[in-house]
Amino acid sequence: MLTKKNILAIFKKNYFLEHLLSLFEDEGIKIEKIKSLKNLNYQIHNKILLVDIDSVKTLKEVEMKLNKNTRNCIIFGFCSNENLKKDNDTIRIINTPILFNDLLNQIKKISFKDQKLNIEPKIGKFFINFQTYELINNSEKKFYKLTELETKFLKFLYENKGGSKIELLTNVWGHNKILDTHTLESLIYRIRKKIEKNTNEPKFLIFKNGRYYLDAD
Repeated sequence: MLTKKNILAIFKKNYFLEHLLSLFEDEGIKIEKIKSLKNLNYQIHNKILLVDIDSVKTLKEVEMKLNKNTRNCIIFGFCSNENLKKDNDTIRIINTPILFNDLLNQIKKISFKDQKLNIEPKIGKFFINFQTYELINNSEKKFYKLTELETKFLKFLYENKGGSKIELLTNVWGHNKILDTHTLESLIYRIRKKIEKNTNEPKFLIFKNGRYYLDAD
């Protein structure tokens, strides 16, 4: 179900926004209003943003904010300029006037698809986003970018509820023979530096009975 938790709106033209919100409310959908692009920060992830775009300059500002301060968001940019084009996986230009039912159907499809993305595994205070290779701590406003190997390693442990050194080296690195375990230990140390208070006494990425585990508690 769509809620104000995952749909945000940033509009300079209040009359258009209020009309749009009224149509959404008729469908039982509430949308959270944000005053300006300046209010966006990296805590905004897995959201749908509705933004009015009146110029190429505004579009560039939206792109910059999207790349820098949001994670895994879809933006619908409303524009009256038919020559302004920027359609990709994250920014979709909607020329006004619009057919509301077409917009609603597009948003419903995205929200339904992204419900899986909202279920992010948690290690300690960090959420793991496997799609964007990120560790996100909203409460302390911390954010770490993961490498592809680090992400594959964490995903394997999460999906398989742990793994031995041989299983990890084989499935994460894709090798059929045992490598020097220093390769594995170096990667584990890098991850622990991001999520553990004390890497010498790990609480969340632990080794027990010959296997590595993720412990959310």
